[in-house]
Amino acid sequence: MGIWVWLEGLAYSYGYSGVFLLALVCNLTFFLPAPLVVPVYAMGVTHSPLLLGLSSGVGSAIGEFSSYFIGKGGSKIIMNRYGKQLDLTRRLLERHGAFLIFLFALTPLPDDLLLVTYGVINYDLRKAFSAMLLGKILMNAIVAYAGRYSFEFIWGNIVSLSPFQLMLFSIPVVLIGAYLLRQDWIDLLLRLEDEE
Repeated sequence: MGIWVWLEGLAYSYGYSGVFLLALVCNLTFFLPAPLVVPVYAMGVTHSPLLLGLSSGVGSAIGEFSSYFIGKGGSKIIMNRYGKQLDLTRRLLERHGAFLIFLFALTPLPDDLLLVTYGVINYDLRKAFSAMLLGKILMNAIVAYAGRYSFEFIWGNIVSLSPFQLMLFSIPVVLIGAYLLRQDWIDLLLRLEDEE
């Protein structure tokens, strides 16, 4: 836990370059997840939300691509075992892949796991990175603007919430997350392909 506290301190001390480094490290691999949203949100009060979105978005996008290269490195082994499914996935992602990456980058969906798949199927690196970069910049700018305009209100009210109230607020987040995890994303992509 000490390294994350040090990195957050670095972000607060060095501003935009510090938040870039924090974003890079937080997104470097899905084995070491760390929350970037809280420092970006809090720094939105005192820093330019646009520049925060840019610096943390670029750092996040670069860091996330470690997952793409992990997938690319293991592609031969995975293709031998799941070749048929991955051929279908490749076909579907050629049409909707950039939008899907953008959507995952813009939301809390697990974009690092998605990028492993993109690496395995050898999806165009420039398309994937551009979509990831745009989504991460936009998401972090939104978070920073939210911090700019709501930090004092939220902080003042969260401190006074009881554990029961906090639990009630987290129920919708857990339900939405569970719903998203239960979806058959391949089936959804096939239906999208059939509609076109």
